[in-house]
Amino acid sequence: MSSPATPASPVDQPASVIESPSPSESDVVGGGQDAAGATAPSSDEGSRRRRRRPKTPDLAVRPLWLIVAFAALVGLSLLGPFMTYSSTDGTGGQLSRQIGYLTIAGLTVWAVHGVQVRSRLFVMPWPFIFALGWCWLSMTWAIEPLIAIRRVLLLTMVTWLIFIMVRQIGYRTSLLILRVLLTVLLAANWITVLSDPTMGIHQINESGDEGLVGDWRGMMEHKNIAGMTCALTVLLFTFDPRRMPIVIRFAVLAAAGAFLWLTQSRTSIAGCAAALVAGGLFSFYSYRWRPAIITLVIVLGGIGAIVQNVISDPFMRVTVDDPTTLSGRTIIWEALWAYYRNAPYFGAGYGSFWDIGRASPINQFGRGWLLEIAQGHNGYLDLLITIGPVGLGLCVYAAFVWPILRLLNWRRGDKQVGALLLSTLVFLIAHNATESTLFDRDSIGQVFVVLAAAMVFLVTRPGGRVPSGNVDLLAWATRDEDEPQPVSTARSGSRGQSRRRSGGGSSSGRSSRSSGGQPRSR
Repeated sequence: MSSPATPASPVDQPASVIESPSPSESDVVGGGQDAAGATAPSSDEGSRRRRRRPKTPDLAVRPLWLIVAFAALVGLSLLGPFMTYSSTDGTGGQLSRQIGYLTIAGLTVWAVHGVQVRSRLFVMPWPFIFALGWCWLSMTWAIEPLIAIRRVLLLTMVTWLIFIMVRQIGYRTSLLILRVLLTVLLAANWITVLSDPTMGIHQINESGDEGLVGDWRGMMEHKNIAGMTCALTVLLFTFDPRRMPIVIRFAVLAAAGAFLWLTQSRTSIAGCAAALVAGGLFSFYSYRWRPAIITLVIVLGGIGAIVQNVISDPFMRVTVDDPTTLSGRTIIWEALWAYYRNAPYFGAGYGSFWDIGRASPINQFGRGWLLEIAQGHNGYLDLLITIGPVGLGLCVYAAFVWPILRLLNWRRGDKQVGALLLSTLVFLIAHNATESTLFDRDSIGQVFVVLAAAMVFLVTRPGGRVPSGNVDLLAWATRDEDEPQPVSTARSGSRGQSRRRSGGGSSSGRSSRSSGGQPRSR
């Protein structure tokens, strides 16, 4: 008599989502013999075995609620430019945002059954633990510890939530949500410009930036923020399209590329171009030469940009002897370097330099319009003056070095997935050269840094494949029929042990599974 067909297992689902199979009949009822004639365990043995099992059930997550929380978190970050600096105390905090993130945190813990299955809450990799730990340690020497604690708490909460969410809903579903949100934001930017040009296009110049008038910003606060979101949209729709409808893909790419150019955000345009080259090389070249080629492109690209800007000067209008170089950023950097020479080891403490009122060191080392800005326009320099060289090294390693190394050592990885993640990281590396988003609470740039790192951590884990998530929202975006569909080792192993104990582990059953079942993942 042929053995019954083995039930299909979920494809590429995180291990924590898969429910353990029910104990077989031989586990519950003692006595008797199995198919081979061996005596089955007695009822006393079965009772002791059941008592030794964990008391906490492996509960399945609530994926729809987790997706809602994920979309809300990313959406709240995209709305951050409208909310971050609206408080009257100049510290960048707002009660509505804080309540929003606390609500998202509570919803996430509830959706993953975090109280019952605490292991789902401890998913942050060690580089981020060390980097965040140093930020918390800097509270001991922070200039304004009360303000700094609120900021580092928000940074920690957002980072922690992203790692939990991406781990549970998977790469494909996470990517789909990001694409949908960025497309909606892009459409809103176009509608704003076309319906109200006085709002969607810069009408006045700012201190230190005399060429701002006429640059597009859409519904965003500044052209540089709009440029960053457009560049990220271009990257997310260029790589790893799978079976996305070609009309949708190229329509979004055309709209995002055009808006990016009209913002005249020079950092985003140049960074997006470099990221496209890096991602393209990752897609078409073999694993053996990837590290050398990517490194060469980054180095030559940086050297070429400097030479082009200093000698020919047609694109960014940069000269080394002009104090207004890079829209006045060199003046800001001079003030920051002056402060760093005064506190070279530990800095001012995380979040304790900008927007802290009269205690801000910029009041001592800057003057004029420098007292009105809220960032140093260089993510690396801002970290250097707040958490010192050790903290800067930990943050850069966690955000960029560690995930890129994992991608470059991903021998059997999906090239399109790797190209998308690498291009995102390369863009954010370049973007932080003139904008400060690295480890900056819930800023858009920092949220996408953590998203990219969390996805890299998920898809490059030992024995892992690109997961499709728990909910098939759109078939073309979350499923790839060409990918192998491994059976979960945990479920198949437990079921195999149950069949062996109950007499179902015969050779005919094994041959049936090997011939007609799906391949196992080990």
